[in-house]
Amino acid sequence: MANLIAFLWGFAEATLFFIIPDVAISVIALGGYNAGLKASFYALAGALLGGGLMYYWGRSHLENVLNIFLKIPAIRPVDLERVREDLERSGPIAMVWGPIWGIPYKIYAAYAHLFTSPFVFVLISIPARMVRFVLVALATPYVMNKIAPNAPLPAQVSIVILIWTATYAGYFYIKRK
Repeated sequence: MANLIAFLWGFAEATLFFIIPDVAISVIALGGYNAGLKASFYALAGALLGGGLMYYWGRSHLENVLNIFLKIPAIRPVDLERVREDLERSGPIAMVWGPIWGIPYKIYAAYAHLFTSPFVFVLISIPARMVRFVLVALATPYVMNKIAPNAPLPAQVSIVILIWTATYAGYFYIKRK
């Protein structure tokens, strides 16, 4: 069930959902490094499927997609402009760096058809998504073992959710429209 959640979350966030799959991966990773890494691969599969959908939707109806994006929390017109500029300047490799800076992958996916083939888009999407997923999967159990090594699982889940809540409160504050 956990891997299905990771897959669906990866797909949802690559399309229209606005909370990254790292949240689910970190909770799943409380079950250990292997569980977190496995969830990362499932989230990647969902993200690739969702990213592919956005690639083709952007190719056929880019303006409609961009207008829908502007209704999603924390996506601003400046983000859309930045993605287009990043892709024009750096090509598809820009997809690797953008999400690190809080620019949603879905925007890169929708614009990618203007700058690269579907094959290259998928190839670049793998590290663009997977690096952060794996870091979260590995860091979560490590950090939890440092800050609350003997806490029961429900308490650890609460700590992880509290950390993500604080992270998103800051993110939404910075990205307020």
